[in-house]
Amino acid sequence: MIVGVGVVGAAGGEAQVAPSSLPSATVAPFTPQSTTATVTPSSTATVPPVEVPALTQTLRDGMVSSEVQQVQERLHDLGFDPGPADGIYGLMTKQAVWAFEKLVLQTPRTEATGQIDADAWQTLFNDVTITPRRSTSGQANHTEVYLPEQVMIVFHADVPVLISHISTGEVDVNGQPIEYCEEATYDTDAQGRELEEPVTKAICALAKTPGGVFSYDRQVEGKRVSPLGGMWNPVYFNYGIAVHGALEVPNEPASHGCVRIPMHISDYFQDTISIGDRILVWNGVDEPENVSERESLPSFDYPDPSVTTTTSTTVPETTTTTSTTTTTTLLTDISTTSPPTTPSPTTTSTVATTSTTSGPPTSKPATTTTTSVDSGD
Repeated sequence: MIVGVGVVGAAGGEAQVAPSSLPSATVAPFTPQSTTATVTPSSTATVPPVEVPALTQTLRDGMVSSEVQQVQERLHDLGFDPGPADGIYGLMTKQAVWAFEKLVLQTPRTEATGQIDADAWQTLFNDVTITPRRSTSGQANHTEVYLPEQVMIVFHADVPVLISHISTGEVDVNGQPIEYCEEATYDTDAQGRELEEPVTKAICALAKTPGGVFSYDRQVEGKRVSPLGGMWNPVYFNYGIAVHGALEVPNEPASHGCVRIPMHISDYFQDTISIGDRILVWNGVDEPENVSERESLPSFDYPDPSVTTTTSTTVPETTTTTSTTTTTTLLTDISTTSPPTTPSPTTTSTVATTSTTSGPPTSKPATTTTTSVDSGD
């Protein structure tokens, strides 16, 4: 069975700092090949069939049997990772079966069961060939991310070495990124550098995982505690958007924009890629090469418009009331908003107005505050 991952798919990240230019992670124009990948035999991963008896019962979460162990071993052979082949049908096996259903059986994500019935059993143990949507003719390593299917594949010279179920930016019923608003405490900047003092801010952003062509540009080993969620062994490819391990990787988009993978896979994921490798993200609408540079930008955070402050300051013989007016530029639709020209998408201007009871008048000059934060998952 040849899995046509070359056929066009059906329609954790970090809150971002606005760029002064287009993202450096976006690589030069990529020459698209046929959307049905044609791969030479030497660069095709073909796993021969395995002789097995007929399945005696549908396999599902919680079962323990030799048949479960056979499923685990076969999934490992194909490039999936169900965890140890111990015959125990746990969460890791269920997540690997989700990926198998969505990728090989072409089951719509919302209909994936995480179970192996008789039909899935027969397909699993038949000839299965998995090819990339963008072949490199066996010349390079790259990663492909399919947002509609919520599946990611790492290819080495067009051979799949890791196929994983993923969870990306949360969407609404119309498939659009949701807006989230959080009070976050920042201890690092947009590049992951530690701040002198933590900063707590009420911010909003969209849970957007953009499509496009990118490259891995940095990674962090171990746990990175971000204000909006923890990340294990993150590898960044689009500003603060990273592929990283997470405790929760449900069968639906659920992150702030990052690409979540199961924790046991994140333990070795960094060993399967190299900084500079390309990562192509299919958004289900446009081919990665056709996504504009502006559309490929993540959502940049902005102050929560529902949060307002009023302060009063008393000085000798003078009472000054300061009213704060906040003007917020909401980058809720980066695809239709002109790219920002300053290091931040948000400028907050504080204008002081003075009422004097006695003594000489006082005033406070207008100030400009620039938001520059990094906030996670």
